[in-house]
Amino acid sequence: MKATPPPNDSEVIGDVSQLPNRGFMKRHLLVLMMLACTGCAPAVTKVNVTDMAKSDALPLHDVRPASEKEDKIFSLLITSKEYGVLRAGDAKLSPAPVRLLQHEAFQKFASADHAPQVTVHHLVIYENMRSQLRSGAIGAGVGGVIGGLIGNAVANHDSSSQTHIIDEMSFNSVSEEYLRGQYDASENPDKGSVFIIYVDTDIDGKKVFTRTIASMKPHGDQNAFADAVQLAIKNHLSRYDASVTAAAPTASMTPAALVAPATASAPAVLATSRSSQMASAEAATTSIAQGVANQMGCGPVRASGDSTFVASCGSYDVAIDCDGAKCHPTHTMKANQ
Repeated sequence: MKATPPPNDSEVIGDVSQLPNRGFMKRHLLVLMMLACTGCAPAVTKVNVTDMAKSDALPLHDVRPASEKEDKIFSLLITSKEYGVLRAGDAKLSPAPVRLLQHEAFQKFASADHAPQVTVHHLVIYENMRSQLRSGAIGAGVGGVIGGLIGNAVANHDSSSQTHIIDEMSFNSVSEEYLRGQYDASENPDKGSVFIIYVDTDIDGKKVFTRTIASMKPHGDQNAFADAVQLAIKNHLSRYDASVTAAAPTASMTPAALVAPATASAPAVLATSRSSQMASAEAATTSIAQGVANQMGCGPVRASGDSTFVASCGSYDVAIDCDGAKCHPTHTMKANQ
């Protein structure tokens, strides 16, 4: 019987007729393997969580599609539209992402007399390294100093983290899964490698579906993958805080116009009243925004507009938008922007 020959390059990754030569292909595969680890987690990333066992009691129903729990590389062929997009399965993180969500929900919502019912419809993580991998492959093909500069330039690209509410129908209507791992120019203008994380939960009858985009570039000793997942979960759960309200004003917050001297003229009293009311309203709004920041574990808020604030959360900032007596986080950004 004739021995079956080992597969050649084209059988492993597809048609290579469009590529200059096999030497280029070998360099491209090497670049792919190296860059696939740039900003990524190792085989299993461990997250240290204190008092983890306490949250075991929180009822959580994981009804996600089985595919969302599994790794997948959509394509290794550089000419493919699916190239550079991966799905990261549960096994890459310990504890698994859903378990981290359960713990965070327990920390946030559980009390002595009530344990919320949590159902997870979606929690899926994509990695988009298309631009970095393609540029790295070009750099490998060019070789020498110029090729190295191409690879290094793309490897240094970064992006700001952000979380938005999305529509479930739009998510479900995507015809090809790799498209869920795409971003647009406004989200990632420098085309840095990013994690794109979808979280869809129902907690005590309230459904929230979010999409987070976070940089794959490590910052200091922090693990980019673990940071992105924890950020996505924290920002997602913060969307359940939309009804935070301010405390009633105390006696010390009484508008000065209400205790103005009787001899003051009517216009002066009116002007003082309006000014005091505005100051009181601004103080109340700031208090609400600070309450939202506190619930996310962030520091003091600072005004960035008439009804918007920014809170420092360590390595990143969170934008908070207020409307009347309600405030909610809108997106994250690089610290000190």
